[in-house]
Amino acid sequence: MNKNIFLLWQGQLISQLGMQAYSIAMMFWFMENTNSSALMSIILTLSILPSVFFGPIAGVIADQYSRKNIMVVTDLIRGTAVLVLSLTILGEYGSQFFIIMLFAMVSLINGISRAFFQPAVDAFIPDLVTTEKLSKTVAFFQSSTQCTTIVGQAMGGILYRALGAPILLLLDAISYFISAFSESFIKHDFEEHKNRIGISNKYKQHKADLIEGLRYVKSCKGMLQTMIFASSINFFIAPIMLLLPFYVTGQLSEEAQWYGFLLAAMALGSILGYWLSATINVQGNRRTFIMFASMFLFSCSLMLLSQTESPKIALFGLFIAGLSLGVFNLQAMTLFQKNTPTELRGRVMSLLMTISSGLLPLGLLIGGFLGTLTNNNTQLIFGLCSFSIGLLTIFTSFNLNIRNYMFNSESAGLSKA
Repeated sequence: MNKNIFLLWQGQLISQLGMQAYSIAMMFWFMENTNSSALMSIILTLSILPSVFFGPIAGVIADQYSRKNIMVVTDLIRGTAVLVLSLTILGEYGSQFFIIMLFAMVSLINGISRAFFQPAVDAFIPDLVTTEKLSKTVAFFQSSTQCTTIVGQAMGGILYRALGAPILLLLDAISYFISAFSESFIKHDFEEHKNRIGISNKYKQHKADLIEGLRYVKSCKGMLQTMIFASSINFFIAPIMLLLPFYVTGQLSEEAQWYGFLLAAMALGSILGYWLSATINVQGNRRTFIMFASMFLFSCSLMLLSQTESPKIALFGLFIAGLSLGVFNLQAMTLFQKNTPTELRGRVMSLLMTISSGLLPLGLLIGGFLGTLTNNNTQLIFGLCSFSIGLLTIFTSFNLNIRNYMFNSESAGLSKA
């Protein structure tokens, strides 16, 4: 591992721990103080919508400006926002309504920052390693992130009971500041575009760059459809992740720490899935088979989750779900990264994020509405979601454009480059 990759990895590792603390603190604070899955879905939607609106613009920015600087600035913004939220709750400076509004504002700020942060990271990693090492580097990043997720989620529920929401939020804020500090030491030469004379020229340049990225995706037959399929899984998994705290306390009859244990089991499965996916030769038809098979296994494991009242079986179900999702995600990510020229990669990855993020809010809002309508009947809602994922996977597997893109993507990508 070279120094630059280590610094980036180190920052991501620490901020990921903080993100788990924030997630658990927010979810259980809302469940205990409002008991409203609909309100929780609205807050989560606010953190995702910016990726839909700013995603394409963020991709252009990631290709035009220093990706390192984008990461540092957005980490500092997120750290400051969460710090204000933490101190407000800790000092009891406002009513419950005020805290809810502040959660909404912080979620929006975090969402905007992430919209610019993620395309910069996804486009930056391939610049720091050779093409031959890209798959293993991505797998290392993802599995390391999942390791910290395991620790953060397994301990998060326990720490929530012991320390409370304000302290967990404070830990999240600190993690962003440490991440920004680590990223600031990355050394990478970047020559910015020189044609930036006047606001009008800037707008025209951004518009031209955005159109160029969209044309590239359209020119690769099956690429856009593959992006939509890969992203559509988020629509169906969103209600499950939203209602998981209610699943723990209702269907499993367990306390907050089991929420962390279940998420940790899924993260542990993802680690194994990423490394299995990285070590298997997946060219041509084998790649196609693995991607579709992993998604079908994902739907089966979620169906098992939906029907059980046993915490141990639920742990197993989410472990298998994480494993299959890890296999699929690594194949999908490297599929797009490897076959996109570096000068277009930020725009392509941001388009992927935009499509993915665009489906999440809809899934969250529908999940929140169904939760309210059915008194948080997780058995019914989880079952519907898992069945839908399996059905979507079967129908998509017959799409020739997607199958051909998965099979011929590397040669196609090289010819376009």
